[in-house]
Amino acid sequence: MRVALVLTYVAAAGLGYLLGVRGLLPYGPLKSSTSTPLARLGLALRDGTGKADAASLSLLRGDTDAVRATLGVPERDAFDLVVALRGLKNGGKPDVAAAERSCRALKLARCDARALEVLQKRSAP
Repeated sequence: MRVALVLTYVAAAGLGYLLGVRGLLPYGPLKSSTSTPLARLGLALRDGTGKADAASLSLLRGDTDAVRATLGVPERDAFDLVVALRGLKNGGKPDVAAAERSCRALKLARCDARALEVLQKRSAP
């Protein structure tokens, strides 16, 4: 009886290990990556992009495009405004022209440089 119980535990541990190594289990340290484009973008918004290297900025642009593709029309315009103001596609440098376009698409009352500067400060964490 005791041998059967020990063998059951050993078999379960071995099976769990094999499934984990192959990446078939959706959790744990053996999973290759649990981050999503939205999570990585949130981190970039929180931490800023000024210190990122070229490879990281390239991945950030891809994450930005992936998140944008999942959004509907009004959310997409607001997302584009934040992306332009925070410079997520330009290495941390605000894209004023794109921000103005997004601002006008959202039909905000003011889209001048001063209003965009205020929006940029409010979009910071």
